[in-house]
Amino acid sequence: MRAHAAAAALLRLAAAVVAVAVSATAATLVTAAAVEAADSRVVDVALAEVGGRLVTLSDVALARGLHLFELQPSDGPITTADLDRYVDAQLALAEATQLDIEVSTDDVARAWDTAGGDALAARLTSAGVDRGWARRLIEADLRIERFVELRFRAFAFVTDAEVEQALGPGSHDQAARNAAREELRAESATRALLAWREEARRRVPIRIIASDPPWPLPFSLSPGLRP
Repeated sequence: MRAHAAAAALLRLAAAVVAVAVSATAATLVTAAAVEAADSRVVDVALAEVGGRLVTLSDVALARGLHLFELQPSDGPITTADLDRYVDAQLALAEATQLDIEVSTDDVARAWDTAGGDALAARLTSAGVDRGWARRLIEADLRIERFVELRFRAFAFVTDAEVEQALGPGSHDQAARNAAREELRAESATRALLAWREEARRRVPIRIIASDPPWPLPFSLSPGLRP
């Protein structure tokens, strides 16, 4: 009986040793996998805070790569000018949201196709970027365009006298008059938009967090994805 008890104890001890060894090996593998994942993970940077909402380096990089919010695609680092344009876009988006300005799913789908469709999806996957994130940014860009149209362009009125002054002396056909009128309307809308942006920047709390610009890209998309 004592021999059986001793043997059983030895077996339990051996099993415990094996279990500890297996557990240690698994922990080592998990730790190694975690380190490898961390090494391959894109490190993001908080650039600013707009009305309590964080703006990250990846936000600006993706918007610029997709040619959204008046940002020009580039493989260079993110600049303060890029950040300023993104901040302006967030101010306009907040205003569009407050005014319940929406865009249709069909409009978003068409914009997605224009941006590249399946080819764009492949580029995003290659860069490790969620296509849903990109689609939301495209929708935000459309909402901002709609806001600018309704809030500024629709109320940019030009008088006949202003058209005559812009054309100058002489006779002008209707096509020339229409072109001059549209140009004046565009200029008026732009002035109103710039004035609104200045007012919004004074009204909405904006805090720049990051320092030492320009900031390196966390990922890169080939420029020119949108015409």
